[in-house]
Amino acid sequence: MAGALAEKRVVPPRARRDEDKEARRRELLDAARALFEATSFAEVKMADVAARTGLAKGTVFLYFPTKEALFLALLDDLLAAWFAKLNGRLAEDGTWTGHQLARTVAGSLEGEETFTRLLARAQTVLEQNVTVAQAQAFKERVLVSMGTTAALLQARLPFLTPESAVQLIRHVHALMTGLRQMADIAPVAREVLTLPHMAPLRVDFTAELTAAITTLLRGLESR
Repeated sequence: MAGALAEKRVVPPRARRDEDKEARRRELLDAARALFEATSFAEVKMADVAARTGLAKGTVFLYFPTKEALFLALLDDLLAAWFAKLNGRLAEDGTWTGHQLARTVAGSLEGEETFTRLLARAQTVLEQNVTVAQAQAFKERVLVSMGTTAALLQARLPFLTPESAVQLIRHVHALMTGLRQMADIAPVAREVLTLPHMAPLRVDFTAELTAAITTLLRGLESR
């Protein structure tokens, strides 16, 4: 009997525990994403995330002390995935023009509404209730990703300098978040915008972003 109890108390290897923790962390992020896509950030509760994963609410807080920390971690993952996608497209050989690059950037965001919706809330919401360590870790990863992408942008368009390539990324960020907020409208407003004379207020996210980046690049090239 004592031997059987001893066997039950055997502690699993450290690596296995780490794998379990990462799997649970991933499960929480996936649940948060699904709830966010079905509703909105304001409507998602930590209790909902716990219920969706079958975990106790207290367990969720062990991994993410605040809702903002949870969604900042989700944004971190989505941002890294988008940079990787964009970098893959920018790495393609050929003669590039500013308009082609603009189309490439805008096209890389098609189907990435969850990412752009969260990105629009990064500074105003997600970074407002996290620790300095959490915010710095997020910013450090963004900085590394920006550096990699800036180098690829310079390779595609030689008129870009290291400084202007980074500036371009910052400006694209501003355009992405602004246009996403304009395109992500409430159902009642969407109905209003179907009226023919409301056409100037309708926003095609990909088309508008392509046009804006193209104009931005023309300005950088003429410097």
